[in-house]
Amino acid sequence: MRSGLILAGGRSTRFGGGEKSLKLVGGRRMICRVVDALCPVVDELVISVRDEQQKDLLFPFISGYYFAYDEVQGIGPLSGILSGLKRLKGDYAVVVACDMPLINSAAVRLLFEKALGHDAAVPRHEDGLIEPLHAVYQRGPMLRAVEESIAAGESKISAPLKRLKDVVYVPDDAVRAVDPELETFLNVNRAEDMEKLRLKK
Repeated sequence: MRSGLILAGGRSTRFGGGEKSLKLVGGRRMICRVVDALCPVVDELVISVRDEQQKDLLFPFISGYYFAYDEVQGIGPLSGILSGLKRLKGDYAVVVACDMPLINSAAVRLLFEKALGHDAAVPRHEDGLIEPLHAVYQRGPMLRAVEESIAAGESKISAPLKRLKDVVYVPDDAVRAVDPELETFLNVNRAEDMEKLRLKK
């Protein structure tokens, strides 16, 4: 069973406020595009949000999916990963951010294939940067790694990776085979990033 976790609990401070995940990209809400990309690849989907108030904002656009709420405040995405992994049932889960509206279903499927038999499959770019929020994890080991990282006072999204014993790093060339422009990794951090998307779509 393959699971999907979309992290939507960020406060969009760099974007300038407002519910970033509901911004329109090509006429569709950003989070809806992410949901549509994951649904063909996963058997279940959970949306991680800050609280009930945020769920109420998103629910009209993505009803029919499970929601998970942050258990720990002030530690960023790790809190969403913690609550989301606890809610999921699959052996492997793809974890993505809600601000990646060009996520490629084939790229996600590739990561699931690469992760099989390992603790994780994480994209790594030619400059060495990794994509922990566009990666597939074996749920059990990753949940334990996240819990241990939080207990140790670590909040960096890469912290749990150091606690996993068997991580497969997937190079750009492998992803380009299914997404030549690597658009799947494009994320919207600031309002000006929306212009990049308009040029692409």
